[in-house]
Amino acid sequence: MLKVKNLSAGYGHIEALIDVSIEAEKGQIVSIIGSNGAGKTTLLRCISSMLKPSSGSIEFLSEPIPGKPHKVVEKGIVHVPEGRRTFSGLTVRDNLLVGGYIHKGKQLEEDLEKNYKLFPILEERKNQYAGTLSGGEQQMLAIARGLMSRPKMMLLDEPSLGLAPMIVNQVYDLILKIRDSGITVLLVEQNARKALGICDKAYVLENGRISLSGTGCDLLNSEDIKKAYLGG
Repeated sequence: MLKVKNLSAGYGHIEALIDVSIEAEKGQIVSIIGSNGAGKTTLLRCISSMLKPSSGSIEFLSEPIPGKPHKVVEKGIVHVPEGRRTFSGLTVRDNLLVGGYIHKGKQLEEDLEKNYKLFPILEERKNQYAGTLSGGEQQMLAIARGLMSRPKMMLLDEPSLGLAPMIVNQVYDLILKIRDSGITVLLVEQNARKALGICDKAYVLENGRISLSGTGCDLLNSEDIKKAYLGG
């Protein structure tokens, strides 16, 4: 479904990604783990066309991804960025409507109701400003806003960042529900144990390069991964 091949990218003279290749099949959760500054967010930015790579290729559904972010959304890829980035001065409902801008009329209302069923707390808060929500509620709103575009693939950047453990568990339950609904998930996380625990495939990104890949189970049992990322 997604094929990234020999991708390099950076910011000015700083190389953030060097010859990175990853793949994701339809219906999978694919996790990218690594420390701060490893290049994880840069990879997602390239896939969503927010950053132009210096070399390499990205294909989605066997076609090159479009060069503009809104065209990538129309193609079926939605990016939920690190730090939620909800529109704090808009209500929950209006945030969701912004997420569904490529749809209109009856379809938009149907998607609102669908997301309210998946996220009951958002229906309770639908007339509140997004800036008044808790961190966990804002994360759910960011994910729901992404789902409003009816994506085929969702890019999630650090969805557990800054959340209490109980809320992290809720977010990960939602990620599994999203996968079970048929949406492919590319998950970037520092919480390696959580990310590896739910994924079909995983890649380790270190200093801009893929250093290891395998199933989530394989990497959870890797002594190198235990030492570097799991505190063991």
